[in-house]
Amino acid sequence: MDINAKVLAAFQAEHKEQIEAIRSIVERGIDAGEGGFNEALRLAHTMKAGARVCGLDGVQELAHRLETLFTQIRDRKVALDGAAVAAINSALDVIEDSMASVGTGNRPADPASALRAIDRALNAGAVDAPRRGLREGARQRVLAAFQCEQQEHLAGIRAILAKAAQGDGSLSALDLDETLRLAHTLKGGARISGLPSVEMLSHHLESVFARIKSGSLQLDPGVIEVVTLALNAIEDWMASLAENQTPAEPVRALAALGRLLGLADDGDAACAPVIEAARNAPSSAAGAQQFDTVRLSAEHLDRLLRSSGQIVTESLRQDQVSRALADLSFNVDEMDREWEAVREASAAHLHRLSATPEFTRVLHYLEFVERQTRVISKQTRQIRALQQRSSRSVRVLGQELQENVRKARMIPAESVFGVFRKMVRDMARDENKNVEFRISGLDVQADRMVLQALKDPVMHILRNSISHGMERPDERKRLGKAECGCVTLRMEAVGNRLTIQVEDDGRGLDLSRIAEMAVRKGLLSQADADTHSPEELSGLIFQPGFSTAKTITDLSGRGMGLSVVYEAVSRLQGEVRVAQKSGPGSCMIISVPLSISTHRLLLVSSHGQTFAIPSSGIQRLIRVKLKDVETVEGKPIIVWEGQATPLASLTQLLGLSGEAGFTVEGEVLSVMILKVGKRRLAVAVDAFVAEREAMIKNLDTLVSNISILAGGIVLEDGSVSLVLNTGELIDSFKPIYAPPTSRGGETTVEKKVSTVLVVDDSFTARTLEKSILEVHGYNVVVAIDGVEGLSKLRSEEIDLVISDIQMPRMDGLALLQEMKQDERFARLPIILVTSMNHIDDQERGLALGADAYLVKQRFDHQTLLDTIKQLL
Repeated sequence: MDINAKVLAAFQAEHKEQIEAIRSIVERGIDAGEGGFNEALRLAHTMKAGARVCGLDGVQELAHRLETLFTQIRDRKVALDGAAVAAINSALDVIEDSMASVGTGNRPADPASALRAIDRALNAGAVDAPRRGLREGARQRVLAAFQCEQQEHLAGIRAILAKAAQGDGSLSALDLDETLRLAHTLKGGARISGLPSVEMLSHHLESVFARIKSGSLQLDPGVIEVVTLALNAIEDWMASLAENQTPAEPVRALAALGRLLGLADDGDAACAPVIEAARNAPSSAAGAQQFDTVRLSAEHLDRLLRSSGQIVTESLRQDQVSRALADLSFNVDEMDREWEAVREASAAHLHRLSATPEFTRVLHYLEFVERQTRVISKQTRQIRALQQRSSRSVRVLGQELQENVRKARMIPAESVFGVFRKMVRDMARDENKNVEFRISGLDVQADRMVLQALKDPVMHILRNSISHGMERPDERKRLGKAECGCVTLRMEAVGNRLTIQVEDDGRGLDLSRIAEMAVRKGLLSQADADTHSPEELSGLIFQPGFSTAKTITDLSGRGMGLSVVYEAVSRLQGEVRVAQKSGPGSCMIISVPLSISTHRLLLVSSHGQTFAIPSSGIQRLIRVKLKDVETVEGKPIIVWEGQATPLASLTQLLGLSGEAGFTVEGEVLSVMILKVGKRRLAVAVDAFVAEREAMIKNLDTLVSNISILAGGIVLEDGSVSLVLNTGELIDSFKPIYAPPTSRGGETTVEKKVSTVLVVDDSFTARTLEKSILEVHGYNVVVAIDGVEGLSKLRSEEIDLVISDIQMPRMDGLALLQEMKQDERFARLPIILVTSMNHIDDQERGLALGADAYLVKQRFDHQTLLDTIKQLL
């Protein structure tokens, strides 16, 4: 990964912390006080600076405008009312959406609406804002309820229409009554929510279903088309409202319903009353805030899940306490038994000594020690029993809490993927293509974070289906296909996994084009391209930057490819593949765990470290005798279940050893058979340690983008075990041409690696410098200011210091002065790196003894590396 990407990755992590902190301050409201809004002001300012460094203009402008708003709120020039809170949340949402789109090929969120909301809050002042905030707050709750309700009602009507379309067009009385009820409930909810357009559409739908029931109207394909048009219009209206956009009036749908019901010859006349009502209706901007409320609640739920995971981890750690208490109890009892033996053997001598005055005190002390030993032994046993009971209770309660939180996080797929209907229609319209979009399985329940993480990847696949795969109507007609193409999204829960299938009846994958591009990009040789199977060729579309688009459009051709899908699914410990289908078109299948709250993991040791492997990617654990390892063309393999399976060591896959092959203790290998899809690999480890049910935590930004690492878990002793991605492990395998050997007694001399201390209060700057140095083989220790830097100097062996100048508590010049006054660090090289290009600072730093001075505006990583090489 290049340095720019790592700096961006650092800001990706930093902005999340800043947004979470700002939301926390806003939640406290006026109770946050002047100090709280000073902190919000600082966070917005830091976010603005980070966005500027990363070249994110929209995020920078929003952060700048938030900075202004927090200043006005702190100075009591603007009230923190409903409008201000809505504006802040809207801006934070857009920032989050914009950052989520970075690196995915998606268009960044448009900040215009959020900027207008902040301007309205700034201009409103403090007079009438509280009254308006209360009014919007109440309406927000009503709209939140209606957003969920209308999705269910629309899905119910669609299901009944689908039943009619598949049959002879007739519906049972029960189905007709249900459509009437759903349309009537929609109308009532829209009226209460103040949405006249949705209310009018629902009212007309109710009239249509009433006429069908009475027999005056037949449910033929034309009527189904009009009803579907109205349902789409309601869905589009509510989706625009949720995105804080001004919905377009459903003129076409109202006109079609009006003609169907014979209300007016002129379709526009039927629309006039509702359009006028919409103009006079209250602003619908508050409707988008329902997602803020739900999302904030979800964040609290995520924190609760993390806390429950920590409770479970802590309960496991109590097992160590139990063992320590057991050892203590045994030692005290052993001491008591030893004293009993000594006393019995020395009874006569002690009796004689008791008559000697100078030994009386000693004998009293020995009796005291005996009594105290017995008391301590009894207390230790009691404490041990109490601790064991408490530990068991905490473990059971922690597991119960974790399971309850896990269930609470499960939401229907409809809540995330329901908006895809409108999105697909919009994309098809932009591409001038006729597309029927079918979606099923929206009632499947899955972890909210899983569904949110899959939203962009699935959207990306749908874009590809429409842009790459789907032909235009005239082309489909020439090919003998229906002019309207079909894209299907299916979701299904099988066991503890969620399967998502995206299928279309378009062109399908052009394997010859894929092979051509793979050869051109150097991914394959021409010989390999000619011999690769369709499955192997289709798998290449998930390579970074791979795209077969010949032209650039808003939807495709920008080189993003489907690697973003592969990376997102891999982070969820899932897999994505292209399935072969008999008919035209393509089919992609994603399989991920239903929940990421906890995973069943196998702990293994390799090269003196403990790693965790998700059990879902392990097919079998076996032990293989060294003599049973075979070689084919010089590559080690094992024969398992009648198939030759390549063999590698975990040390080799992770690059923990520079050896070409791998060595083992003894004559038996501990081997995991990893399997993802049809790919399989045997991986040897030093030992199988244990199985563990644990929550995988995200890693620090510096390593979070290493695809082979899926996260980390906290072990009982407080250490962190890295969780490995099984799919990436298999992909990283490169055959070695040497069989494994039993470990010998030879030793190797390691080259000393220099350790550099980086002192900077900016997380992004620390990440940039740390990334550069680690890539070039240096050990790096970081500190956030001079005080922590001095502490690190005193506790670790440092060879060189790189320090910023402007920092809280102790700046870089003060740190330099402290170092030069301490004999231990006086000769240590130090480089000052700062954003202030002041000659006075340079002269002062060099006068104090700095060895080099670099300015961030002209920062060049090669200059830094050359400077370090000269000083070391």
